Amino acid sequence: MVSAGASYIAARISQHHQQRRATQNYKLALVSEIRSLHKHLIRYEAVFHERVLAGKATAEQVQKVLLQPGDTVVFTNNASAIGLFDHRTALRVLRFYSDVRTLRGHALFLSEPAGDLGHRPGEREWQHHEAMLRHARRRAHALVKRLKRPSLTAPTLTLLRRRLRMLRG
Repeated sequence: MVSAGASYIAARISQHHQQRRATQNYKLALVSEIRSLHKHLIRYEAVFHERVLAGKATAEQVQKVLLQPGDTVVFTNNASAIGLFDHRTALRVLRFYSDVRTLRGHALFLSEPAGDLGHRPGEREWQHHEAMLRHARRRAHALVKRLKRPSLTAPTLTLLRRRLRMLRG
């Protein structure tokens, strides 16, 4: 009876350890990608202020700075791994990527009237775009901090290992 219980606990600890390792690897990759996107947002904001608002470049030209084809590869290819996080963190990750895609869509929206009709969007659209950009940058910063925080599973796992040794020994 004790042997069956000990082997069950050992299997659960092993399974938990593998899941924790997968979560940690996904976290590191996601943090790297979010940091990269945050840098793109900073660069985009600078170019946006210098060129678009000054009338030196179109929104379409500057929009190319925002996202490159491979910038969201980790999230896109591993979207099913979002379940490895707790629900709050998963929601924050999804909201951030939603903000980035919405910002990109809004940049496309702003660039279309300028290209098709030859006029610039109004001041209100630019202010809204800037607000969306600042919001995405803040969310990226907060998300990186949250993902880098140590989890509470390591102390729990250590406690379970000690109890398993006590049962065996």
